[in-house]
Amino acid sequence: MSDADINDWNRIADKYVALNGTPEDRIYQQFKTVLWEALGAVAGKDVLDLGCGHGWLSQALATAGAHVLGVDGSAALLARARQLCPEGEFWQQDLAGGFAAGERTFDRIVAYMLLMDVPKLDALLGTVRAALRPRGTFIFTITHPCFFKYKSRWDESTQQMYCGVTGYLRPAEWWIENFGGHRHYHRSLTDYFDYLRAARFAVTRLFEPEQMPYATENIAFHRSIPKFLLMECVPLA
Repeated sequence: MSDADINDWNRIADKYVALNGTPEDRIYQQFKTVLWEALGAVAGKDVLDLGCGHGWLSQALATAGAHVLGVDGSAALLARARQLCPEGEFWQQDLAGGFAAGERTFDRIVAYMLLMDVPKLDALLGTVRAALRPRGTFIFTITHPCFFKYKSRWDESTQQMYCGVTGYLRPAEWWIENFGGHRHYHRSLTDYFDYLRAARFAVTRLFEPEQMPYATENIAFHRSIPKFLLMECVPLA
C-alpha cells in the first residue's frame, strides 16, 4: 500500500469495521468452511494474519488456540484490533514493501481480502515465502479478477443475464466506493500465478464460492458468478 492507500483505510476505518467481520458478513460466509479447512488445526500453531484490519480473523484464530501476529498498515484499524483481540500481537507495517518478520517464521500465513489492495506483490510474496515454515501453508482470499466489478447485463437476443467483462488482461487501478472509498489493483489470474511462481509457491487448492447475492431477482444467475476466490499455497523446496 502507498501512503495514500493507508490514509484511505484510516479514513474509512469506522465504516469498514461496521460492515466486516460480523455474523452477517456475506463474504466471510462464502469462504468460512473452506478457509478453516485450509487453515486446519491451528491450536498451538504460529499464525500470521496479513492485512488483519480490525482483528476479527485474528480473534477467531486466537479463540481456536493459535499464537497470532496481525499486521496491517492502518493505525486506526490496528487500534481496534488490539481491543478486539487482546491475546494477539499486532504490528503496523506498509505491506507494499514486504513483510519484515526478522527471524520469526510461521506455520500458517493468511491474507484475507488483502492482495488486491496492494499495488505490487513481488516484495510481499517474497517475504511471505521467507517467513513460512517448510511444511507451512499460505492461504489468501481476493476479489475474483474475472468477475468482480464487471456489471451483470440482460441480453435481449437470448433473454438471459450475462456478466460483461472488458479489458480483463490489462492491469488497472480502480477506485472502489465500498466502505467510503479505496483503491483496488486489478490483475489477472495469470499475474497472480506469476507472482506466486516467482516466490516459489505451488497452489494446492483454488476455491470459487457461490455468490450470496444482494439482488432479489435473477438469483440463480447471480449465484453462478463468483465474486471472490481463495487459494491455498505451499512453499516449493
